[in-house]
Amino acid sequence: MPPIGRARNQKTNRRREVLRVTVANAIPIVGVVALGWNAAALLLLYWLELGVDSVWALVRAVFAGRPPALDTDGLLVGPLAARQPTLSVPGTSMDVYLVTLVGLPLTVLIVAIGWLFAGAVLVGPTSNPSSGTLSTVVLAAIGLFVVTGITTLRTYFHDGEYRKHNSQTAFSGHLFRIITVFVGGLVTVAFVTAATEGPSVEISRVDPATVGLPLLLTIALGKFTADFCGVYSDRLAVYFESYDQEYGWFDPPPEPEPVEATLDETPERVRPVRLGRVFGGPLRLPYHMGCVSLGGIGLVVAGLFALGQAWQIVTVVVAASVAVPCLLMCLDQLLRYGTVEYRIAPDDGVIVAYDRLFGTALWRLESWAQTDVRVETTPVDTLLGTETVSVDHPDGQFILPHLPDSDPVLAISEAARSPARQLIPGRRAWFT
Repeated sequence: MPPIGRARNQKTNRRREVLRVTVANAIPIVGVVALGWNAAALLLLYWLELGVDSVWALVRAVFAGRPPALDTDGLLVGPLAARQPTLSVPGTSMDVYLVTLVGLPLTVLIVAIGWLFAGAVLVGPTSNPSSGTLSTVVLAAIGLFVVTGITTLRTYFHDGEYRKHNSQTAFSGHLFRIITVFVGGLVTVAFVTAATEGPSVEISRVDPATVGLPLLLTIALGKFTADFCGVYSDRLAVYFESYDQEYGWFDPPPEPEPVEATLDETPERVRPVRLGRVFGGPLRLPYHMGCVSLGGIGLVVAGLFALGQAWQIVTVVVAASVAVPCLLMCLDQLLRYGTVEYRIAPDDGVIVAYDRLFGTALWRLESWAQTDVRVETTPVDTLLGTETVSVDHPDGQFILPHLPDSDPVLAISEAARSPARQLIPGRRAWFT
């Protein structure tokens, strides 16, 4: 049973959301009954409302209080996801996760494409409303923007709901609203088409004015019912897996668990050599098939130009197909290992990977939990005279690449192992 204070806050937040939904859905009903809106005006308002929800969903995603659940092995974004660096918002106690800002342009692009596609499907087939109707629809959309903004600022920010969300869960409820508007719009277009000249009429001949008031009210009330069910999604748990939030149906993201970086003794510090922090990246290309595919597409394009004997273009495209993936991998390597040092406490049998730039412990290994330790030699190690240590652990494999000396790492493992389980030095590996 949740604490009394938390239950009270949830009840208050739900009332605010019910009020917002009621006001948002009362506007189109007033427009249909009192202002003579037709189906085209109704669809236009729902499309604009979808844009309003998208804007505030982006705001919630940016200021979400928990880090996004991303794969730390991902190219470029993975190192930021592992470190979870934040930027403080002046004058507030909120932080913005840097990885959220990095992925924000792509998120905005996807949301914008979805919104424009919905507009092409819902608003495009119907004729434009009159100038007077268009003005009232735009004013209604501005009112929706203000109401949604006030609710978001009060509930999400002032009451601290942002602490329970990450940038992904902040969009969960928005997805349901997109589906609601899209399906409702398609049904409306179908009714308008059927009422115009029958089911076989061309969509360009649709006349939204032919749909009567009862049908328009039915569409508006159906939208209100769907939004109302979204507010009470937790009460529908018999049908859906849900979490008690008014912004969607989802499981709460886990709170980040900081890695303990404190050691009982003065640690010995080992860092990858400088050149290894950059040029070791291309060795990891086989583990990033998206990057490999990018180069492969470039080579295919170069092959097409070769058919036309445009050899200068072929040379440029081939060089770019090889250079761009390698540069991306070098940048990823620099983000992963550029400021990392390994703090080793031999007496405690502990290794901590610590990022000096962000002041963050990335992982901590106890010698007793290691299942296997290997010294591997990559082509970069051969060139630089370094060694790479690979540690198998129940939580995964941990790589300590391009170390000038692996003895401090091996000393911990050797102390924790019996003679029957010796290290395997000198193993040659092509990739780390």
